Amino acid sequence: MKINKLLTSTLIAAIALGAISCASAAIDIITATPELADIARQVGGNKVSVYSVAKPNRDYHRVEPRPSDVSKIAHADLVVRVGLDLDMWMDSLINASANRKVNKGGKGYVDASENIHRLEVPKEQVTGASGDIHVYGNPHYFYDPENGKVIAKNIVNGLIRIDPANKETFQDNYQAFAKEIDSRIKKWKKELEPFKGYRVVTYHQSAIYFLHRFGLKSFGTIEDKPGIPPSASHVSELIRRMKDQKIKAVVIESVYSKRFPDLIERETGTKYKTVPYSVGSDGAKSYFDLIDSWVDKYQNALR
Repeated sequence: MKINKLLTSTLIAAIALGAISCASAAIDIITATPELADIARQVGGNKVSVYSVAKPNRDYHRVEPRPSDVSKIAHADLVVRVGLDLDMWMDSLINASANRKVNKGGKGYVDASENIHRLEVPKEQVTGASGDIHVYGNPHYFYDPENGKVIAKNIVNGLIRIDPANKETFQDNYQAFAKEIDSRIKKWKKELEPFKGYRVVTYHQSAIYFLHRFGLKSFGTIEDKPGIPPSASHVSELIRRMKDQKIKAVVIESVYSKRFPDLIERETGTKYKTVPYSVGSDGAKSYFDLIDSWVDKYQNALR
């Protein structure tokens, strides 16, 4: 009799502990990039556990997923991707995971590009000769801090689908994140206002949303075409045009080679600045740090 009572008590305790464990279990989020991961942490708070497939300062076009990433997605509650063809490698991971919840259309699937005003949507047919052109538009929208709010909202919508009981918490976290963006963007705009209309050379077309947000203009890229390595003739022509039009600002993303920026600096006397490619690189510990650094480096380049 005592043994039965003991077993019953033990079983009740185990069930209670299991219930507590389930109730406190973090929502498992897998993101494509560190930027999405940081935003997910900020709006998810202590309700989430977040892992990024892409690592800091690695070209997002050329991510090579590992078998362990498949396992992580197989157990994920939510998958957040960049979309716009930047992270097509996520398709194979999701398919291999056999996790129906995070398939496109599933309640655990978030395309962070939803409701983004897309720039550079091709108007002509895209071919292999076009370079790394994305048919749905330029996918580097996350460098525009206003789009950070859109990303956060998309993630929150996904979190609420997964965990409606904590809807109010996620919405409060979103409001705090959006308020911080609004506060900082006033400062960022003020810092870059004196340079409105100035033209800048970049390495890749990564900065187009950032430039558009702050009233700056692209003069050209060190790459011949998006994703096509620079040729000597293209860089020589770029240098000639820079000298002719007195372009004094060159800003490159940290993931790219310094070989041609060094050449441009020697030939034109223009000292280039390097911005962090991602959260987690070059001291950018958060999404806010990333944009802070970009604003600071662009200011220095444009002076």
